[in-house]
Amino acid sequence: MSELHDLPNRQSGSPLAVFEAALAQLQLLRPRIVFGLRLATSVCLALYITYYLELQNSFWAATTAAIVCQPNLGASLQKGRYRAIGTVIGGLVMVALLAMFPQHRNSLLLCLALWCGLCGFAAVLLRNLASYAAALSGITAVIIFADTLADPSGAFFLAVIRVSEICIGIASAGFVMVLTDFGAARRQLAHTLRQTAEQLASGFVATLSQGGDTPDLVSARRSVTRGLGSLHLQIDAAIGESSYLRSRTGNFRVMIEALVGALVGWRNAGTHLALHGDGRPLIRERLVPLLESIDLAQLNRAPRQLAHTAGEVAAQLRALPVTDDGNRIAIEAARDVVAGLSGLIDAIVLLCERNSPRVAAPTQPLVTADLLPALLNGARVFVAVLAMSAFWVVSAWPNGAFAIVFAAAGTLIFGSFGDQARVLAKDYAIGAASMVVLGAVLYFGVLPALSTFPALVAVLGLLFITLGILQAGTWHSVTFLGMSVASLPLLGVGNPASYDAVAYFNLALSIVTGTVVGMLFFVVMPTIPPQLRARRLLALSLRDFRRLARGAGRTDHAHWTALLTRRAEALPPQATPEDAGSLMALLSLGQAVIHLRTLMCREPVAGDLQRALDALAAGQLAMARELLESLSHGGSLTADTMDDASMSRPGQARAAAAVILDIIDLHGELLTTPPDARALFLSAFG
Repeated sequence: MSELHDLPNRQSGSPLAVFEAALAQLQLLRPRIVFGLRLATSVCLALYITYYLELQNSFWAATTAAIVCQPNLGASLQKGRYRAIGTVIGGLVMVALLAMFPQHRNSLLLCLALWCGLCGFAAVLLRNLASYAAALSGITAVIIFADTLADPSGAFFLAVIRVSEICIGIASAGFVMVLTDFGAARRQLAHTLRQTAEQLASGFVATLSQGGDTPDLVSARRSVTRGLGSLHLQIDAAIGESSYLRSRTGNFRVMIEALVGALVGWRNAGTHLALHGDGRPLIRERLVPLLESIDLAQLNRAPRQLAHTAGEVAAQLRALPVTDDGNRIAIEAARDVVAGLSGLIDAIVLLCERNSPRVAAPTQPLVTADLLPALLNGARVFVAVLAMSAFWVVSAWPNGAFAIVFAAAGTLIFGSFGDQARVLAKDYAIGAASMVVLGAVLYFGVLPALSTFPALVAVLGLLFITLGILQAGTWHSVTFLGMSVASLPLLGVGNPASYDAVAYFNLALSIVTGTVVGMLFFVVMPTIPPQLRARRLLALSLRDFRRLARGAGRTDHAHWTALLTRRAEALPPQATPEDAGSLMALLSLGQAVIHLRTLMCREPVAGDLQRALDALAAGQLAMARELLESLSHGGSLTADTMDDASMSRPGQARAAAAVILDIIDLHGELLTTPPDARALFLSAFG
């Protein structure tokens, strides 16, 4: 009866219904409001510190705080550390250039453009958060250059001041974020790892139960493969939230390596079972029950007990007898999958608890997916800065140096965003131009009437709370980022503050011109289209496999795995599932070749193997198949000479040869593909 009594009060249009709807909307907007408050507080704190220290250009510290304070908290904290490193490096480089060319403006501009181009190259080449350090290093150098034009003799002093202001902004944003409630990145990573573990376990068990791959299972495995890149970003964000997690970076690296090994094992087993159907009794009676005993539902209740169960299953898998090559491939794949699950479970425990042992970080080979995008971005930044500098010199524009700053900033910030860079740079330029209009209202109509610092903070707080709420949304968020970055230089928030109409419009013109020039160079020198980028990654991988098969270049397992994993992570979202599958096939093929070459390193077998691999590299698949089958069925690989047949070298060699033969059967078109001249353009740099 009480519910019937309350029904009229909750009808549409009633005050209670309106109030509940408003609360629901506020709950949805809560993360955006929190970010707006965090952004405004960071900016105002940076301003307060610079005012207290009586630094003249306070807006550089506040602008840096606005840039560092991003919606993703973990990434922002980590970015702060990298930005500080980039700032110091950029300052030192610019001081060195000013000392080398004190009276040679053209040489100085050329070297500045070269340094910015190098930073643009590094911003794309380096991964994740390290790219921000490279971008800020170039921006810092241009800022110091612009500020030292009036007095080059005081370059070092001005550089120290500018670097200090930028570091104040970084520290202010970091301090505010440390005091806020954080942990979203860590929870998001734990959720992603749970989903990955469930996909891996259920997909592999289904593959074994159904006797091989199906289109749905292949699609599920490729989905996990394509998620490796975003997984790295989430790990960096979570590490940025906690020094405890940062001290255990090696744990996450081990987890990624185990996950890649599990995906390769799953692919090998699924392909072999689909083509040959070996080992069904063992799979049905032993493997599937063992894997099903790892109940991932316990992740929420007893994750450590689940980790112990995974260890017991791994031990039982090592004790299973091997009767044929099909069994061997299935058992080895099961071991790899259990190792991958163990790594994921340990990482989840690490995220949820604080008493996990530290694992030494494995040595990471220095690999790059493709150098061409980095070279293109470096050239773009170099030409943009050089063109803006030439226009400044020819026109003798008083505020031209400031335009160089924003031209460099636009190309450096968005160069690492791939095919989204052009759209983002356009939104950024629109935001800067919009801020000129809004800034004029504040600059001429509001700020001159303020006489106290609290009043200034109130106005700026309202502005940045609004911009923060809009920036944390999904509708053209970069436009509001551009407004945040351009606002403080435009408003002339300095110590002391001054208001000059001519200075305002000259500065506004330089900011808009610089951002527009930066945007235009993404049109003149566009990024590599995603489809061509995917083709290029596949063509480079096929080229490198052929070199590997011939024995040219590096042929170690760690380097090959790291290289192909990096290329799988670098696949653009527009890449097809077949592209991801082909990269994983080449990864598995290269690992099998390296393993087989290690096991059969003695003559005369090694010579026969090399002839087979040369034929495989040349695309002569029939000859390669015949030679490999001859080796597999010959006397050298038929007798298991060790007591434990699962560890015998001949048995392992036959399994590796079987993996190669399966890939030849399934990916013959890929292996016979001639070199793609367009995709391999400038491949000497790749």
